Amino acid sequence: MNKVVGLKFAKTNYIYYFKIDDKIKFKKGDYCLVKTSIGLDMGKVVIPYKLINGNELDVPLKDIYRKTNKRDMEKWEKIKLEEKNALNIFKEKNKKFNLNMKIVYVKYLFDKSRIIFYFTSEQRVDFREMVKDLAKIFKTKIELRQIGVRDGTKMIGGIGMCGREICCASFMQGFTPIHINMAKIQRIALNQSKVSGLCGRLMCCLSYESEFYKESLKKYPKLGSKIKLESGMGKVTEVNILRKYIIVEIREDKDIIKKVKISEEEYAKLNLENKMIKKF
Repeated sequence: MNKVVGLKFAKTNYIYYFKIDDKIKFKKGDYCLVKTSIGLDMGKVVIPYKLINGNELDVPLKDIYRKTNKRDMEKWEKIKLEEKNALNIFKEKNKKFNLNMKIVYVKYLFDKSRIIFYFTSEQRVDFREMVKDLAKIFKTKIELRQIGVRDGTKMIGGIGMCGREICCASFMQGFTPIHINMAKIQRIALNQSKVSGLCGRLMCCLSYESEFYKESLKKYPKLGSKIKLESGMGKVTEVNILRKYIIVEIREDKDIIKKVKISEEEYAKLNLENKMIKKF
């Protein structure tokens, strides 16, 4: 078993594990310097101690370089200010070279051996000349990373229509495919303001309850289905799986329509599967 500490880095919810020994004790909220695959970086402790089996790891564990001290934190604050300045410089260069790029986030490694510019664009961008200009200014390794709009929104953050911080920025570690059928099955109005997130794509939360709706709807007839009741032939006009009932309309006369409310239990007892007529 490997003793590890779990760290998170800026603008990501993914937890990375690093080897530790018994000499250094960590607590949640501590900051550490670690040697990553691209250079020295700072991470925040979210899991102070954990035992992991070797076969659970995708890549070999790296060591914690050391816990941060006061000087490290002061340096990190300066780096944050330099990142803001670098963002403005990037915007100026973007205008100069007339490139269709939207800057999302700028990240300096702690040892300043590399600066990474994250941007979104609807097309492929040739930024080679721009990189040359940036290298002259920052005098370090320049990396430009084109990311998708969902990843861009995750980095920027924001408040969703629910009034809470958007899921991708607060707790989601990765994205899963979202389909419009997930909104349809939950009877959500199919207009852009109702089903789209800040990124302009379908909201990730549409997937949270879609499986529940899909399984629950198997217990009920489809909307528009015709059902034979004791009082006559009726048509299913409403299915409410949260309150567990259906509404069946029965036409008693040319101008009189009777609505019958049937609970989930009542519907199950009626054994209506063989009495349902296909929707016209």
